[in-house]
Amino acid sequence: ADSMVNANDAGTRFLSDSNFVRGFVRALRVKHSFDYGFDSLASVSRLYAPDSSFRIFTWQLKKDEYFYYQKGAIQMQTKDGSLKLYPLFDASMFTAKPLDSMRSAKNWIGAIYYKLIQKTWQGRNYYTLLGFDGYTVGSNRKWMDVLSFDPNTGEPVFGGPFFMVQPDSLKKPKLQYRFNIEYKKEASTTFNYNPEMDLVIFDHLISE
Repeated sequence: ADSMVNANDAGTRFLSDSNFVRGFVRALRVKHSFDYGFDSLASVSRLYAPDSSFRIFTWQLKKDEYFYYQKGAIQMQTKDGSLKLYPLFDASMFTAKPLDSMRSAKNWIGAIYYKLIQKTWQGRNYYTLLGFDGYTVGSNRKWMDVLSFDPNTGEPVFGGPFFMVQPDSLKKPKLQYRFNIEYKKEASTTFNYNPEMDLVIFDHLISE
């Protein structure tokens, strides 16, 4: 997992990713693997839903100095311990407008998730995800997305008309399907959930 980002040449990074994915899926196919924590995977984010209905793994692959692929998978809890897995495919590099659409696992807006917050609305569970994206050579992004599951198919759905964003006092609020901040590589920013306030708190960023 470490070599997917830190190996010197691209060939080694891509081969490491291929080997990692094959080995990881073999491990997940072991019965009741949902109960195994995979604590040794230091380069892979692992988040469990508070209701234990699923867990989500995310990691990144360095393509070159200018771009990182985010990769991931959602493992569902099953009664018999068999594997039910939704691989996540990052479509960020093919997307000019990542803020204005609902997404499936096949065209996910990639991020390395570090926080998962569960809420219920009208009898349906929604899981707010906060994540990091290495994005470009000059800037990073942090994302807030909402994961839910289609009540008919059970498939994961990312995003929705949940965010009203007001850029400044002169413009009308704009409806977005997810929210992000972008900042210089050298900057340090806050973007996290405060459980006491029940709010997501993030820094106000101003262009240089």
